[in-house]
Amino acid sequence: MSYTMNAAEFNEKIMKGHFRKIYPVIAAQIVERTGVASGRCIDLGGGPGMLGVCLAKISSLKVTVVDLLPECVELARENSAEAGVADRVDAVQGVAEALPFEDGAVDLVVSRGSIFFWEDQQKGLAEVYRVLRPGGWAWIGGGFGTAELLREVEAAKADDPEWNRKRKERMTQNPPEHFRAMLQRLGIDGVVEHAEAGMWIIFQKPSAVKA
Repeated sequence: MSYTMNAAEFNEKIMKGHFRKIYPVIAAQIVERTGVASGRCIDLGGGPGMLGVCLAKISSLKVTVVDLLPECVELARENSAEAGVADRVDAVQGVAEALPFEDGAVDLVVSRGSIFFWEDQQKGLAEVYRVLRPGGWAWIGGGFGTAELLREVEAAKADDPEWNRKRKERMTQNPPEHFRAMLQRLGIDGVVEHAEAGMWIIFQKPSAVKA
């Protein structure tokens, strides 16, 4: 959540404002890379649900937005209705460290921007792995889709040095090697991709899990 805005302001000024272009691009990248276009999806820490909504619009996925804040849950439902995908996008209150889903229940878990705020990142990633079905994918991290879109956002936020400072601070405190070590400790075979446009933890749960 923004350091100065409430949920409704964040939704209108940021998610539907400066950031509105990035979510369709990220959603398309996820579907193209993972090949997951149907089944169940979690948009974890999804706030007003913009990534989940964009995924629903280009696929037949049934998406559940999970967010800590009840006001974001309501906004996600409103945004899905506005986008015409309310029949396939719902929202529930919850946290990464205790996902309200059964083992192997979902085909795809996505999360943009929330992992930097999880209380226990390793436990959260373990939960993501737990709820994935064999063969399911996770796409967790933060990014802007393309370097060009990042520069557009930076230009729009040029009068807000605090935003850029906090973004750089989060990346300094959460470098790629931090998450690579975490995946290794968890025994998860995945990659941490880092480029100008962002950083993503990407992994697929093996179709046949070793005993």
